[in-house]
Amino acid sequence: MRASLLAAVMMLTLTVQAAPRERAVPLADGTTCVFVEIPAGTFRMGSPADEAGRAADEGPVHEVTISRPYWLGKFEVTQAQWTAVMGSNPATFQDFETSASHPVEGVSWHDAQQFIERLNARGVGRFRLPTEAEWEYAARAGTGTRFPWGEDPQYQELARHAWFYSRAEGRSHPVGLKPANPWGLHDLQGGVWEWCADWFGPYGPTAAVDPRGPQAGEARVIRGGSWFNEPEAVRPANRLRHPPDSRQTNLGLRLVWEPR
Repeated sequence: MRASLLAAVMMLTLTVQAAPRERAVPLADGTTCVFVEIPAGTFRMGSPADEAGRAADEGPVHEVTISRPYWLGKFEVTQAQWTAVMGSNPATFQDFETSASHPVEGVSWHDAQQFIERLNARGVGRFRLPTEAEWEYAARAGTGTRFPWGEDPQYQELARHAWFYSRAEGRSHPVGLKPANPWGLHDLQGGVWEWCADWFGPYGPTAAVDPRGPQAGEARVIRGGSWFNEPEAVRPANRLRHPPDSRQTNLGLRLVWEPR
């Protein structure tokens, strides 16, 4: 009996330790944003040459180290959060009872920077967009397979985990309806594309620590795929780019928060 009780206590302790830490951070007008602490670590960024659905710009696979923990939004920024901070709502999908909890879209990279600037003026920490490496690291969540739930070669599990064409009814949906990944993050696959901080450029062939992309460029990285995209677009390794003034009905953002 004592051994069984000790084993149960040890298992509970391990479970508690493995659970991600979360913080609800105030934004404006009573709205908050929940952030999940992402551990530091090393992963293999990009996709191997034989990955189904792969694009050439996803290679070469290279080792990347994220040297410090960071806090990443549990969900994509919603229409309610954007409106509370900016005073207006640019989203196309506003005509649903649930629209306040849909991801905001129709925002450019420059719009996202203005949103972040207003948040940073509130004195509750520093907000920013994730780097491309931080984004993929969080999307993979410690896994090395094509999706966090496995290879899924025929996309048989994808509809359970992501909003994508043709399973999204041609529109966005409330955040958080699909299961979280192993690190407690929702909708990193599908939903809306998410702006990253980086200019788009080719990967280097060698290992990197906290990479931040090229010094300059013509387009910013977007990640994650969307309700409008085919299944191969929502793989964690997939990359796309848009000019920083681009606004699309399937393009939004997720925040990083740095405590004061």
